[in-house]
Amino acid sequence: MMNGTSAGRRSLSQRISGQYTLYLVRSMAVTLAVFTLVYWFAVIVRASGVCGRALSEMSGGQWQQGSYLVGESGVSRLADDAWRPGVLPQKVDGQLCLVRGEGGYTVVFTLSGYASLFVVLLLTLALAELIRLRVLRQSADRISRRALSPISDIVTAARGLSASNLSARISADGAKDELLELTEVLNGMLDRIESAYNNQKQFVSDASHELRTPIAVIQGYADMLGRWGKSDPEVRDEAIAAISGETRAMKDLVEQLLFIARHENSPQRYQKEFFDLKELADEALRDTKLIAGERKVIAGPIESAIVRGDKNALKQALRVFLDNALKYTASDGEITLSCVKEKGWARLTVQDNGIGIAEEDLQRVFDRFYRAANVRGSEVDGHGLGLAIARMIVLAHGGRIEVQSKPGAGSRFHILLKL
Repeated sequence: MMNGTSAGRRSLSQRISGQYTLYLVRSMAVTLAVFTLVYWFAVIVRASGVCGRALSEMSGGQWQQGSYLVGESGVSRLADDAWRPGVLPQKVDGQLCLVRGEGGYTVVFTLSGYASLFVVLLLTLALAELIRLRVLRQSADRISRRALSPISDIVTAARGLSASNLSARISADGAKDELLELTEVLNGMLDRIESAYNNQKQFVSDASHELRTPIAVIQGYADMLGRWGKSDPEVRDEAIAAISGETRAMKDLVEQLLFIARHENSPQRYQKEFFDLKELADEALRDTKLIAGERKVIAGPIESAIVRGDKNALKQALRVFLDNALKYTASDGEITLSCVKEKGWARLTVQDNGIGIAEEDLQRVFDRFYRAANVRGSEVDGHGLGLAIARMIVLAHGGRIEVQSKPGAGSRFHILLKL
């Protein structure tokens, strides 16, 4: 039935039909055996009743002792007295008989007619069972092929999958119950594989695009150094400064890319332990004040909150929000960091009064390489990976991130971790 079944190897539907045929043969054998037992039990009961009545009449009357043949037509005397009464039928002179005895009387009931009828009925029943077996076998073949047809679709879809064609899906037509569930599960798996592959392609494409610019700048300044740098100190210094700056930027980008590649879907890389989130907030607050310049870095309510996680990784996530707040807040702006407990959660909040984020950008600010429209092309450096990394870290710790922002009114980012 299924494509790709090798020669000499039966398909699943054939094996199912074979098992069903074996079941039918066993069922037929049981039916014939039961019929045989019931038939002969009924015959013996009937013959025993006839014999019993005949013996009663003989015992109560003035019958001459000896052997008698009893049957539907009456009673007749037998010359031979060498009959041995028994419970089961016995074969005497080529005939099947039931012999009963009581006192000096012996009665014989001939079962030859019943035996002939039994053979006819048994052959008829066997023929009917063979016809039924053939019909049911053909029906089973059709049903199994129809029921298992989604497996052929699965094989066909699997054979057609490749890097250039991940959009093929398995048809659910005709599938029921477990096969329908299997089809839906496999289609869902294919959806996830296609999505992951497309995301990977997009990631590689975006990374290549981001690396292309600094490489081109470095190449341009290297060419300028080769042409005029040896004789012009001003050109040389400008080229060296530019190459150094682009190299640092490219190094930061590569480190971010490596972090994503190493930590994505690998929460086991985090060394989790219990620590006080207040200590992390205090450290981040001190570090931010050192690089804040004229901006005011204010400590909001900072409560003690014991959480389980990788302290260094969570500090890295928090620094992403603090660094963004510094980038997009004016020199006379304010940045507030707070840590509070609420309903079984610890909430770290970074609030600023910077340029804010438009509503249409809020849904995508955590996407890789995405930068809001109001900062694209600006002098603020960045590759759009910081928030993606922060979200990855927080989600790996079983937490979540919330954000509220409005253009011109600043932003508020929250990290929530279970206590």
